[in-house]
Formats: sequence, C-alpha cells, structure tokens
Amino acid sequence: MENKGLFKIETTKSVQEFIESLKKNAGQFDFGVRHVFSMKEEYKKQNVNIDDDFELYQIVVCNFKRSYKSIRQNVERAAVLLEPKQIIVYNNKGNTVINYLPFSKEFIKKALPNDGEFAEGLYGSCQGIITLIEKSL
Repeated sequence: MENKGLFKIETTKSVQEFIESLKKNAGQFDFGVRHVFSMKEEYKKQNVNIDDDFELYQIVVCNFKRSYKSIRQNVERAAVLLEPKQIIVYNNKGNTVINYLPFSKEFIKKALPNDGEFAEGLYGSCQGIITLIEKSL
C-alpha cells in the first residue's frame, strides 16, 4: 500500500512510555534507536522562550546493517536514506501523538531515478517503521 502523506496516530501512553516502548520493540524490526531529542531542550539551548508544558521529541531510528550496505552501493543514497527515519512524538492536551512521514516509492524514484532497487528497499523500511510505531502503542 502506497502512503500518501503524514502517518498520524495517538496512544494513551505518555510520551515517555511510548518512547520506551519504541526502544524496546525496535530490535524486532531490525531497527535501532540512534537518538532521542527533546526539542524543548534543543530550543532552550538556543535561548528560545518556550511554554513549560511544551513536550516534543524527535526520535531517529536506523536499520544499521541495511543502511550501511545500501550506502556502500551508492553513497548518494545517504541524502535520501537518512531523512525518513525520524519519528515525532508530542503531547497535545494530554494525548500522545505520533507523526511520521514515510517516503513514497514515487518520491524515492524521483530523488534517485537511476536507482530503482533503492526505491523498493527504502519504501519497505518506511513501512517497517510504521509497523514498529503501531506495535509500540
């Protein structure tokens, strides 16, 4: 099934509970969690005045073995490969919301038109991230 835009879903878990669940489940889908950024802390570092209740996290996941193998085949893939591995989690009036933007096959093919094999693989990884998110709810 081709994705047509932003994947959005909510959970009754707190933001931190969802993040811990995602970390726990990542290995089942051959992903590792590279980084979890508190955007509240990132904004504070840049002297941005933010609301006390602001809670937004950027989670970067990666299938390290597959990513390395893919980049070794064509280093230009890195510009497309790394971006769709970011999951956004935030608190919206007491609800935990998860946003993820998977790349479509069409987008990947446009980005690297001479690398058709890559479009299939990256699209599959994007679908795996959606499954990981759903499993972590």
